[in-house]
Amino acid sequence: MPVLTLPTSDSVSVRAKALVFEDPQSRALLSRIQQVAPSDATILLCGETGTGKEIVARHVHELSARRGHAFVGVNCGALPESLVESELFGHERGAFTGAVQAKAGWFETAHGGTLFLDEIGDIPLSTQVKLLRVLQEGEFVRIGARTPQRVDVRLIAATNVHLHDAVRAGRFREDLYYRLNVAPLTIVPLRERPADILPIAQHFLEVYGHRLRLERIPELSTEAERALLEHAWPGNIRELENSIHHALLVGCGTAVRPEDLRLAANPPWREGAAPAAKPELSLEASFASLFEQDHASLFDHVVERLVLAAYQHCERNQVHTARLLGISRNVLRARLQQVGELTGTRARASIAPTSKPSVLSSRRGDHTDVVRVGYQRYGLLPLVKASGALERAFAADGVAVEWREFAGGMQLLDAFDTEGLDLGLVGEVPPIFAQAAQLPMVYLAAEAPAPDQEAIVVSPGSNIQSVEELRGRTILLSRGSNVQYFLILALEAANLTYADIRVMYANPERAQALFASGQADAWATWEPFLEKVRRETGARVLRSARGLTANTSYYVGARSFVDEQPRLVATFLDQLRDVGRWAELERDAAAKLLSSALQLPPAAVSCSLGAARAPEPFDGAHIRSQQRIADTFHRLGLVDTTIDVARACWPPRATARVAAASSDRPARA
Repeated sequence: MPVLTLPTSDSVSVRAKALVFEDPQSRALLSRIQQVAPSDATILLCGETGTGKEIVARHVHELSARRGHAFVGVNCGALPESLVESELFGHERGAFTGAVQAKAGWFETAHGGTLFLDEIGDIPLSTQVKLLRVLQEGEFVRIGARTPQRVDVRLIAATNVHLHDAVRAGRFREDLYYRLNVAPLTIVPLRERPADILPIAQHFLEVYGHRLRLERIPELSTEAERALLEHAWPGNIRELENSIHHALLVGCGTAVRPEDLRLAANPPWREGAAPAAKPELSLEASFASLFEQDHASLFDHVVERLVLAAYQHCERNQVHTARLLGISRNVLRARLQQVGELTGTRARASIAPTSKPSVLSSRRGDHTDVVRVGYQRYGLLPLVKASGALERAFAADGVAVEWREFAGGMQLLDAFDTEGLDLGLVGEVPPIFAQAAQLPMVYLAAEAPAPDQEAIVVSPGSNIQSVEELRGRTILLSRGSNVQYFLILALEAANLTYADIRVMYANPERAQALFASGQADAWATWEPFLEKVRRETGARVLRSARGLTANTSYYVGARSFVDEQPRLVATFLDQLRDVGRWAELERDAAAKLLSSALQLPPAAVSCSLGAARAPEPFDGAHIRSQQRIADTFHRLGLVDTTIDVARACWPPRATARVAAASSDRPARA
């Protein structure tokens, strides 16, 4: 059983001295922690109160190069609003009434180490501005001082609320949110990782047994174990600790009984619990409850909650949300703007070319100060980012580069319209949905086909031997990803359809946890996640994309940007080709660089670079390949309109001639 034991200190609570990673969800979290901890990336920890966010923060610190320096934890929610700025950044003598001497803030105290800011959402807006500057520039100014001080601190922030809601309500700065959300870690509630409950309970039994100087530490009775596993744990680990402590104080036998635990009456949350334990309201009953509340604008209230719930369910992807609700994307955007979820295309603020990129870039006529590039964890683009080649090339024109990582291609393409993104790399499926939704994107170039880099995998002990045997089974799938088209073709080759399987949508990190815990029969995935799950779980490839689809990735751009900045686009493509040629010649060096940048195992990164080489033009063969996908999705009702891929090419005239000239060439494999 993987158990973390942190250094013992009088200042560290019982909860913060040990953390169990027994449940599959916790193992997935541990894997993610081990990936991000060695870097200096800012981490945002999300989770309910009592789930162990400080434990995780301390573990990240212990796994980093900063472990020999201070770990400073600050609960922002416990600081008076008038003193937050002074506590964080310090003050000079006489800076305000009561400042009888100079005082260092928490940032100075944590210099060289890690600063953990719990309840980050409670920081006042005025202080958020200064916190953003520290993250961007690595410097701050004490209250009452004029000279900025440099500081070297790794920041870990935590919240038990949805910062998206706080941003929408105007209580939290959007630019600060993006600066904090570099490496997000979500700690699921204790009730959703049941395999951790008994090992954690045993830890607290031993700790408090020794503290109470018991001659013999009682064991958990079978009935007590059942009570612990059936409890909902609204207070998470903190509540479990108190329950075990109480049991040892009042118990008088060799075994802990259910009544010793003093568990508050609340409904169990897991399957198999008592039928009355999980009350469910029908839609009609929910409406009746709303009617009794006499809302001033009930219709708008219901629509608002429905739209927001669907938006979150679809991982904040507009195209899929609109489709789920059966409305147009324009109607959805209007609704999201009404509730403050969208503000329309962002204005671009100017920055000096020599400064670090701001969250927003600027356009002044035919000039730009910052180019915003979106990437995912595959293809050449992360390698270009790690090499710094694009920054060096753009510097000659006084242009900075701002990189933004996206979990999926559709989120990246949405950002062209909503966040001023300029360039990016996506798979072959997201552009189809983007064109159906009339997103302002164009194709620029193509990466080499990589059919062996996506596959359907099953667990090593699975008795499934062919795609035909997936009938009636549950398959994990990332919504709107390349593998969606591959899965369609694989099913059709086996005389199956979507109606013959159960699709469970999940992002790659969540999907791996579900797959490892046996909650799905198969997973349609791609590199580097494919190699990672094979190495970590022994997963077996049931079917690769070879012979079905090319699995090509495409470099795309915002139409307005490529029309206004053709020189920058040409420089971008030149750098892609240069880095691609270098990766072909120096595969091991490229894999090592990318592994360090992405915090992924070198073997997984090496596999994802297997087909990496200089990008090729988006020619007639690519147009036909994309058109086949568009026609397939329209035939199956996955998009509601016909699509002419050639209309999304750049430059339009040259590409159209290529498409016409190559109309009789054989299609790409």
